[in-house]
Amino acid sequence: MRAAFLSLGCKVNQVEMEALLGFLKALEPRVVPLEEGPELVVINTCAVTTTAEADARKLIRRARRANPEAFVVVTGCYAELSGEALKELGADVVVPNARKAELPGVILERFGLPSDPITTPPNEFWGAGERGLLNSRVRAFLKVQDGCQAGCAYCIIPRLRGKERHRDHRDALAEAEALLRLGVKEIVLTGVRLGSYRGHPRGLAGLVEDLYHLGALVRLSSIEPEDTGEDLLRVIARYAPAVRPHLHLSLQTGSDRLLRLMGRRYDKAYYRTLVQRAYALIPGFALTTDVIAGLPTETEEEHRETLAFLEELRPTRVHAFTYTPRPKTRAASMPQVPPEVRKRRTHELIALAHRLAEERIRPKLGQEVEVLVERTRPDEGGLEALGHTPDYYEVRARGTARPGEVVRVRVEGVEGYVLLGRVEGVKEGVRGPLELPVR
Repeated sequence: MRAAFLSLGCKVNQVEMEALLGFLKALEPRVVPLEEGPELVVINTCAVTTTAEADARKLIRRARRANPEAFVVVTGCYAELSGEALKELGADVVVPNARKAELPGVILERFGLPSDPITTPPNEFWGAGERGLLNSRVRAFLKVQDGCQAGCAYCIIPRLRGKERHRDHRDALAEAEALLRLGVKEIVLTGVRLGSYRGHPRGLAGLVEDLYHLGALVRLSSIEPEDTGEDLLRVIARYAPAVRPHLHLSLQTGSDRLLRLMGRRYDKAYYRTLVQRAYALIPGFALTTDVIAGLPTETEEEHRETLAFLEELRPTRVHAFTYTPRPKTRAASMPQVPPEVRKRRTHELIALAHRLAEERIRPKLGQEVEVLVERTRPDEGGLEALGHTPDYYEVRARGTARPGEVVRVRVEGVEGYVLLGRVEGVKEGVRGPLELPVR
């Protein structure tokens, strides 16, 4: 069967879509683009901004126009918010987040196949490792947390994802073992509020340490600053680079007044101390972050504070977003910054982000970096290896390498956020996955 699987938004959406593929193996799906006539289209939507909603609407209309006879299933956060409206755009079935584990059954039933314990997720933390990936993978996501109850004034996610839930560490480790047996090398832990994870007696730090002892390379997706404790920093420092020395710590604004107004649970002094501690403790540490331009009541001086704070922190990458009011959030009823001012401030943040990234990446020219090869592709008569460094730089390197190998790459150039170079050889002494017992 030809099928298209399209995911918008966060890594949690990506892991849920990857997991769905594993549960639909009975359909023998061949993943194709929308333009190649899929019989099944699944769209996992996002609603964190009005732009994300617009992208979802556009994608649904495009899917229906390109494939009038396809079975179009829409799920995700926008499905939770505007289910009936999405049917009018062309969705045959809309499955909100609260019922996302029903997706495999809904799809299998439509194509005349039974849903049973083998094709039904056991709980909301279902993952690809339990049923097997459709394709060979080097990196895989592992969802261990869902929901958020932090109640930030500008954020609609608690309404769309519900209260915090935490996956039992024994269940998570069992899935990690399955992924490692399938050849996965790096496991990326994901959650809506990952740092709040309480499914292990020692929280996220304990789970990371257990995954390391299984033989996995471990990377963390976005984490809140107030959830990033000393125990986690020490685990990363102890096991780096196998536990990746990179944290994405969401900042949102460099104004203490706005942090309080928006319900954030830290101030600049806390954030600064946390980042300084990470730089001091973790070898090769890299910081990435998010900021929002034009939060309600933001003054020009506060915008400049954010720019100055980013200059001080010097992250390797900054994701800048324009604030958009979300329905039924406290921030939506606050005095708003004019749209043209928000847009201009976003452009200024993006310009600074590009400059900071260039300043951080340029010193890598001529250096040798460690790269986990995720895939290869033909390149001018040879091969090009693609992967990431432990500190999360994307790399493209000419030379002989196989997916799953950790190689040494000499950096010869830079293209945007990407390091370009050549493979010098396989890195010696790299700790690989342990021999896991067959179950």
